[in-house]
Amino acid sequence: MGVATKGKLLVYGVIALFCASQVASGKTSGTNHFKDVYSLQNRFGISVSFEPKTGAYAVDYHKRSWFGPGIVSILINKRWYRSPSIKFPEAKVYEEPQGKLVLVDLKQTAASDSLGSFDSLEALWKAAGTSVAVATGFRLYRDAPYLVFTQRFPNGFKNYASGNWTIPSVAFPQFVPTFDARSDLYSWVSGGMFSHRFGYGNASSLGGTVDLLLLADRDYDTVILSPFANYLVATQQSLPVASEDETNPAKLAITCGIEGLVEEIPSGFEHAHVMVVGKGIGDTFQSWGRALLDRAGKKIPSKYEGDPLKHLVYWDDYGAYYREHGFKEEGYNSYEDIILGVAEDAKKHGLRIGAYQVQDLDQLRYQEGLFEPRQDLFPHGLAWLHEKLGAPLEAYIAWLAPGGPYRKKYPYCETPKGSVPGESMGDVFYSESYWRDTAEKLSQWGATLLQHDFLSVYEGDPAMMAGINRMDTYFKNMAKAMQEKGIKMQYCMQLPRNIMESTENPVIVSVQGSWDHHVPASEPKREGRDDDPYVWKHLIFTSALYGAVGIWPSRDNIQTVADPNAFEDVLVANLLGGEIQLGHRIGECNFDLVRKTYREGDELILKADRPIAPLDRCYLEGCATGYTSSERNGQKWFYVLSLPAGGPLRAFSVSDLGVGGHWAVYNFDTRRVSIVDASTPINLHREAKHEYFVVAPMLANGMAVIGDAEKFVTMADMRIASVEATADGVRVGVVSNQEWNPVTVGYSGGPPAGVEAGGEKLEEMSSLDRLQTAKSGWFWDDQTNLWHVKVDFLGVQEMTAKSFYIH
Repeated sequence: MGVATKGKLLVYGVIALFCASQVASGKTSGTNHFKDVYSLQNRFGISVSFEPKTGAYAVDYHKRSWFGPGIVSILINKRWYRSPSIKFPEAKVYEEPQGKLVLVDLKQTAASDSLGSFDSLEALWKAAGTSVAVATGFRLYRDAPYLVFTQRFPNGFKNYASGNWTIPSVAFPQFVPTFDARSDLYSWVSGGMFSHRFGYGNASSLGGTVDLLLLADRDYDTVILSPFANYLVATQQSLPVASEDETNPAKLAITCGIEGLVEEIPSGFEHAHVMVVGKGIGDTFQSWGRALLDRAGKKIPSKYEGDPLKHLVYWDDYGAYYREHGFKEEGYNSYEDIILGVAEDAKKHGLRIGAYQVQDLDQLRYQEGLFEPRQDLFPHGLAWLHEKLGAPLEAYIAWLAPGGPYRKKYPYCETPKGSVPGESMGDVFYSESYWRDTAEKLSQWGATLLQHDFLSVYEGDPAMMAGINRMDTYFKNMAKAMQEKGIKMQYCMQLPRNIMESTENPVIVSVQGSWDHHVPASEPKREGRDDDPYVWKHLIFTSALYGAVGIWPSRDNIQTVADPNAFEDVLVANLLGGEIQLGHRIGECNFDLVRKTYREGDELILKADRPIAPLDRCYLEGCATGYTSSERNGQKWFYVLSLPAGGPLRAFSVSDLGVGGHWAVYNFDTRRVSIVDASTPINLHREAKHEYFVVAPMLANGMAVIGDAEKFVTMADMRIASVEATADGVRVGVVSNQEWNPVTVGYSGGPPAGVEAGGEKLEEMSSLDRLQTAKSGWFWDDQTNLWHVKVDFLGVQEMTAKSFYIH
C-alpha cells in the first residue's frame, strides 16, 4: 500500500505515527485497559510518545521527528511479526504472511542508575501463536541528554539467527522515514580505521552499517544514535525494513538490535541502544562518549599513559623502511642489530625512543599457529633485545593460523577456512589460561603494550558471531590478563564496535588511527599512492570518535626524510595525541622536525589536552580543518590545522571554536600574529599544503601568550605551566631543565617596560638572534609586536617550572 503524491510513491505503506490510513488501528487483545497515549519528556527537548492501539511510537527532539515513526519487529521462523501492520507488496522476502505482535503488558516507572534518574516505559510483546516474548522500553534521563532504548528477553530466544548478521531478529528501535520526518539532516558515519561517510537528507540517507549514526542540522542541533551494550554483537543498519534485496532508497529504515548470526539469546538477557542530543556536534560527541564511559565506570586514560605515549616510538610495520626492504641493512648481521643501530642513531641526536614495535605480522611465526618471534630476525630473542635497548618493546598480535600446537593446551574456536589473518580468524584461543600465559610471555619479553590487529575480520564470521558472548569472553579475558601484568593495549583495524567496546576494556589507551602508511612513490603503484590527504581528513574526523571515549589515536609510521609529506604527518600525529611512530632508515631521520613535538631534557612529547577534531562546520561542508586546545586557569588556547588537499575551507573564524571575544591568531609558518574579533573571517589558501594557527586569548591588559613557538603544541601544560595576568602584565611559568632554555613568545600592542625572573631584571636584547645565543633575556620585535623571553635553567637537573613577569 502506498500513497502517491505528484506521481511519485513517497510513502510506502509504513506508518506515519497515529495516521490510520497507514497503520492498522484495530484493537488487539490485551490493549483495552491501556491509555490511548503514553508520553515521556525531559528538559533537553527529547520526547517519546507511544500508542498501544497501533503499537507505534514517536521519538522527537525539539518537537521534530528526526528518524521517523518507530515500530517493533521480530523475526520467527522466517516470518516477521510487527507491532503495527505494514505491507510491502512489491518487496516480499519471506513466504509467510506478516504476523502481529500482541502487547500484553505496559509499565511506566521512575528509577535511577549510574547515569542518573530516569523515567521509563516498557512494553511486553508476544508473537501471536508462538512462545516468544520480548520487552522493549524507553529510559529517558531527567538530568542528562540521553534516551536509552532497551530490549529484554525474559524467556530467552532460541533459534534467534536470521542468517545474516546485518538483520537482527529483534529490531528495536526501528525507524522508518515518512513525510513528517526531517529531510534536511547532515549525517556522518564512521567505518573505524578504514572509512567515514557523509550524507544529506533523512536519517537513513546513508545505507548500510551505521553503528554510530551522527545527525545534525544547519543550526548544529545534533543527535547521535549508537549501541549502548553488547557492542561486539550489536548492530545498526540502514536497510529496507522488509527485505535486504530491496533497492529503493526511499524505503530504508534504521534498524537496531543484536546481529543476526547469534544462534540463541539466554533468558534474562538485556540489550540497549542510546540516543544522545545536544547543541554543537563536537560537544554532543563528548556527551555521547561520557555516557558510554560512565556506563562502564571507566576513566579517560592520561595522555601520558606509559612510555609509548610519553615519548616517540619506533614502529616497523607495513610501509616502514626495514619491513619494505626485507629487514636488511648493509653492514648489519641481523634485524636485531639494525634495531640497535636505530637506537644508537637516535641517541646521538638527543632523541629518546620510548618503545620499539619490531614484531609486526611479518616478524612473527603466526603462520605456524605460534605467537613467537622469527628466530632468523631475533637470534638472541626479544628479552635480550629489550635489555640491550634499555627501552620497552611493543608487542603485536593478530589471528593465528589453524592447526598449531596451542590446540593441545588451550580451548579454542575453529573459524571458517581462509587466508589468515586477513580473511579468516584461524584458531581463536580465548581462555583465561591462554591469555595469562601470553601476558607472562609479553612481560618476559619486556613488552609494556600489546597491539591487537585485524579486528575487522571478526565482522561476519559465522563461528565467532554465532555466540552471544564468544567475542566478549575473548576480549575480557585478554584485558584481565594484560591488566594483571600492567600491560596496556592498542587496537588496530578496529571497527566502531571495537571503539565502543573499548569503554569496557580498562587497559586500552590508544588505537592505530590509519592504515599502513607507505611513502608516496614517483612511479604509480598501489602501495606508493599519495593517499595522505584523504588519510589526514579521515584521521581528523575519526579522532573525534576516538577522543570522545578516551582513546588517543596514532598516525602510522612516518619516514621523516623519505616522505615528502613528513611535516604534515608529524604535525597531525602530534595533534592526535597518541603515539608518534617513526619508521625511518638509519641515518634518514629529520631530527629537527621531530624535535618540534617534544621538550629537550627528557624528550617528553608536548601535547594538547585532547585529540584533534573537525570544526563543526566541516561535518556540513566536508572540509579537512581540525582543532584542539590547551587550557590554563579556565582559559583556552586553540590549535587550528587546515589541510586543503583533504577538503578546502575558504575561511574560518574563532567563533567556529565555540568562543567569543578578541583573540591573537598566530600563524605558525609565517610567525605573524593578527588580533581579531571572534567573528572576523580568517582567510585560508586552497593551494597551501597546510596552514597551522595558534589562537591565544587576549588578556584584559591587551597582551597574549603564544607559548613555545618552536614546538607544534606551543602551550602544552608540560612546557607552559601557568599564565597569570595582572593589570599591566602577565606572569608565565615555564618548565624545563639545564639542558635547554626555551624561548616563550607573546604579543603586546607596544614595547614592554621590562621583564623580571627570579627577583632579577632580564637584559633586553637587540635582536632575536642575540637572544637565541644568550642564556637569558628578552626581545620585542616592533615589526610583529611579538615579545620573546628566555629564562636561564642553569643547574636545574629535574624538570622545574620557573616564572617570569613581563609588563
